[in-house]
Amino acid sequence: MSATLRSIYRLASTVCCMALCISPFLLRVESFAQSTNNRWTPFVSRFVEEQSPSNPNASYNLIMDGVYLRNSQGASYNRRTVRVHGGSPLALPFLLDMAFLRDRASPMTYSIDYLTKTIKQAGDPPGNLDFSVGPLSRTEFDARHVGDRFLGKKTLSGVDCEGYKVPDSHHEGTYSGEEWFAPSLDFMAVRFQGRLPSGEKITMMLKDIKTGKEPDPHYFVLPGGFKRVN
Repeated sequence: MSATLRSIYRLASTVCCMALCISPFLLRVESFAQSTNNRWTPFVSRFVEEQSPSNPNASYNLIMDGVYLRNSQGASYNRRTVRVHGGSPLALPFLLDMAFLRDRASPMTYSIDYLTKTIKQAGDPPGNLDFSVGPLSRTEFDARHVGDRFLGKKTLSGVDCEGYKVPDSHHEGTYSGEEWFAPSLDFMAVRFQGRLPSGEKITMMLKDIKTGKEPDPHYFVLPGGFKRVN
């Protein structure tokens, strides 16, 4: 999958802030046909996201960790839980234990809330290469970064990566962070660092990457007994 870590963050933020209406029926156990003819590079990894407050006097970080997996059909599973590290003066309004399961053959993304035992289904936006059925080619990847500032190459989490400055969509000609992509993982973003609109510093990274390893198929089956939400 060639979705950037930024798109993962936007999806997570949207789901966490959305009021959910629970339907009166249970979602059946469902596995995906994943009948795409496109061969993706499978991998398993650990997912880590850390947010640091904009206030320099604050002494806590918000940390999400979990797993990020992708199979050879391009289906992906990203589960994360949230915890606070350090002396937070704030009580979290909620705990978080969610997964985002993307089925490219549909194309559909499922947001699975393990705390409320609910599942929200949403169609992937058409025409967005982050949600394409097949992997990005080198030509497509390079075309996406024409005009971006190239940072060079380095090894992250055991894979060779290429880095780019992330353009600031609100201020033309400026940059808001940086992102590192792995050509060997179909140009998957391995690391993103930037700032949220509210000023917090955010870092997302895939760690302990095992390239070529097929994830356990049970990750790509929707859990039974969960309710569908709108």
